[in-house]
Amino acid sequence: MPRQTFRNDITSGNLDGINPKNIELMKRFLKEKSTRTSDKTIVVYESNLNMFFAWNSVHNNNKFFVDIKKLEFADFFSFCVDELKVGSSRQNNLRSVLSSFSVFIEKFYDEEFPNFRNVILKVVESSPKETRREKTILTDEQIEDLLQYLSEKDKQQACWIALAITSGARISELLAFETDLIDENRMAFGDLFLETTRQIKTKGRGKSGKLLYKYILRDKFLPYYHAWLPEREKILKDNKLNHNYLFIKQDGNPATQATIRWWVEGFENHLKVPFYNHCLRHYLTTLLSKKNIPPMLIKEIFGWTSIEMVSLYDDTTARDRTYKELENLKI
Repeated sequence: MPRQTFRNDITSGNLDGINPKNIELMKRFLKEKSTRTSDKTIVVYESNLNMFFAWNSVHNNNKFFVDIKKLEFADFFSFCVDELKVGSSRQNNLRSVLSSFSVFIEKFYDEEFPNFRNVILKVVESSPKETRREKTILTDEQIEDLLQYLSEKDKQQACWIALAITSGARISELLAFETDLIDENRMAFGDLFLETTRQIKTKGRGKSGKLLYKYILRDKFLPYYHAWLPEREKILKDNKLNHNYLFIKQDGNPATQATIRWWVEGFENHLKVPFYNHCLRHYLTTLLSKKNIPPMLIKEIFGWTSIEMVSLYDDTTARDRTYKELENLKI
């Protein structure tokens, strides 16, 4: 039973009894980091540091961070793997946060702790990425089936899927979509795509993330958008609300992550496969690749900084591609 108590304290980030000097260092670090890092990232940093210092309090004599030895850092990561069953992504995230914390101490406390060195990256090797959930590759038939089903059942959810598969936007970006972002006369890439009327915040480094125009496959998206707008206006009118958010809850307030989780359950139940919004980003990349859109153009449509991202999201195989040279084999 005590082991379970320790585990709960550590995974919940309980700060009771943690060395006050460690708490003070952590607060200074997070304050300095917050000047150029998004609030969501700061939450992750704080969660990981709380987890480490809770373990340090319970299993490592509550040592001050600058006095912790290499082997003791290794003990923490062994505990994460053996006791907490932490996956490779979380291990690497913990490793990165503790290293960043150590760099902060080297940079700002070098006079007070001249002998302190960042040893995290030397002591703890990066964990190879592992697949922790079954990857879902949606076919054109599955997407069309889902859109048809939702068009009859819930036009808002159909619009959500349509926007996701035609823009490749993440959940946070889709939730931030407003109706005034969409101008049907503002087109790009041979008038096949709509370009948002302004840049929106996307995932990226920095306090504000990365601002990008989003591009939407026009003809595939607009029918579902037009079908949803009248119902959206009626809900807002009935609830005496006035805002521009495209996706809303039943009471007219903007949709939330919890709203989407509920929708996703319905998508899974209908398709009978694991569903997560990220598979729709894969779907758009794969669709464009199948249509022989050059990788450099796919990169521009998504706003990626590296063309390598295309191959990461492209789920086509050799069997999916067309080769005109195959005509030479026909008798």
